Amino acid sequence: MFCGAAAAAAIRHRGGQPRGGSAALRMTVLGHPGSWSCRWLPLLLLLLLGTGRDPGVEGVTHYKAGDPVILYVNKVGPYHNPQETYHYYQLPVCCPEKIRHKSLSLGEVLDGDRMAESLYEIRFRENVEKRILCHMQLTSAQVEQLRQAIEELYYFEFVVDDLPIRGFVGYMEESGFLPHSHKIGLWTHLDFHLEFHGDRIIFANVSVRDVKPHSLDGLRPDEFLGLTHTYSVRWSETSVERRSDRRRGDDGGFFPRTLEIHWLSIINSMVLVFLLVGFVAVILMRVLRKDLARYNLDEEPTSGGSGDDFDQGDNGWKIIHTDVFRFPPYRGLLCAVLGVGAQFLALGTVPFFLTWSVVNSVHWANGSTQALPATTILLLLTVWLLVGFPLTVIGGIFGKNNASPFDAPCRTKNIAREIPPQPWYKSSLVHMTVGGFLPFSAISVELYYIFATVWGREQYTLYGILFFVFAILLSVGACISIALTYFQLSGEDYRWWWRSVLSVGSTGLFIFFYSVFYYARRSNMSGVVQTVEFFGYSLLTGYVFFLMLGTISFFSSLKFIRYIYVNLKMD
Repeated sequence: MFCGAAAAAAIRHRGGQPRGGSAALRMTVLGHPGSWSCRWLPLLLLLLLGTGRDPGVEGVTHYKAGDPVILYVNKVGPYHNPQETYHYYQLPVCCPEKIRHKSLSLGEVLDGDRMAESLYEIRFRENVEKRILCHMQLTSAQVEQLRQAIEELYYFEFVVDDLPIRGFVGYMEESGFLPHSHKIGLWTHLDFHLEFHGDRIIFANVSVRDVKPHSLDGLRPDEFLGLTHTYSVRWSETSVERRSDRRRGDDGGFFPRTLEIHWLSIINSMVLVFLLVGFVAVILMRVLRKDLARYNLDEEPTSGGSGDDFDQGDNGWKIIHTDVFRFPPYRGLLCAVLGVGAQFLALGTVPFFLTWSVVNSVHWANGSTQALPATTILLLLTVWLLVGFPLTVIGGIFGKNNASPFDAPCRTKNIAREIPPQPWYKSSLVHMTVGGFLPFSAISVELYYIFATVWGREQYTLYGILFFVFAILLSVGACISIALTYFQLSGEDYRWWWRSVLSVGSTGLFIFFYSVFYYARRSNMSGVVQTVEFFGYSLLTGYVFFLMLGTISFFSSLKFIRYIYVNLKMD
């Protein structure tokens, strides 16, 4: 049950995006400090309890005047892509000779945090004016690495007393078309502003407002660039007692907070869906009522005869009553699909683990901090083995012992009836196209906001609307499934089992196609890291929707078929 797989999908806005996984940013992924044994269940429980804490709400540190305050460097990454982050020291910046990492919780590791002590010397309530951090001589390759990071809008994140400090690595300016100017500058001086209340640090921020960037333009390939990094620290007292919390988005407005919701589009989508459902329901009920009246009326004169007499002069869905409940081929696979879709256990199956493994390996190869260390992976697997797997086995045992036999309202013949040729508009491809597009149209508006939330910096807040749209999606899927199943049975085609799953389940395929469109037209993603992660989790998102909607479609069709054949008079 991994966090990244449920989400699906994967979109970013246009803008400064990384090219993902450049050779200059490669490094060996940092391991999670500490070790443990799977046999020590109490230690495992302590680790699990420790993963739930949020930075900013743990035990607050109390300082005395002059006490050292440790500033940790954490990560860097493209502003518009929170899923791609690297350790700060992968850039050519001031770095200690021996890097000492901070012990992190499981939640921090899953969030891509990799904190390490920095060279900044900060003491509680002591101001610092332009202190030298380090002197550097950069090669042309290192300068190009910094230029690429600045062009891709890389931001950095530091942590002081578990408070976030975020800023951009450099400055980029583009102006004019003819002549065109393109300037790249690196911030070599940082102003830290910290606020305290009593003996506690309440707020931390970094600024480059009064600083000029150091130009990275015009460097020859064989030339070295000399840099001097400096910093200042300013303390001020505040009456505010509440600390900011980076997990809740209290970041001083560095990242956008909410999405702009287009209410007109949402209302328009809902109206169209309601009209569609109402149209299908009214038309289908009127036609079905006429069918039942005609079939039951035709049955009355021959009610004393053989049960198969009416087969000789009738047609439509009534004539296939002895075949409609015939089990389909690969029924074991059908049961597996329906079981997984009904119980939402798809996150624990092999396809998800394999996809996650590929995505995690790409992150590891490119040095991204989104790659999980081996000890974290073992911890997650142990949690699943101790919790998820036993519950799955127990649920399967209960289901097998308590399952009732399949009670069909019609007797099934031993020999299957021959299916007449079907017109093209009743083919599986057409049913999948219609059954997938209509439910997809019900969620296409909200799909953008979901992608922008999962893969971008925006925050989705209208969960009530999202739940309402999800309910509409299920309703549309059920109605379309019933309508398509009725048309299929009217053509004397009783192979509805798999068709009902594939028809509405194909919505997952439309969602994947939309992801491809969004990748190409609504984002500026490129590179191995972003491409593999985007398409890997987009495939899983489509797979999840296939299972869920295919299950809804099947049980809706089964309920409908039971209803019409129970109300049909037969011997």
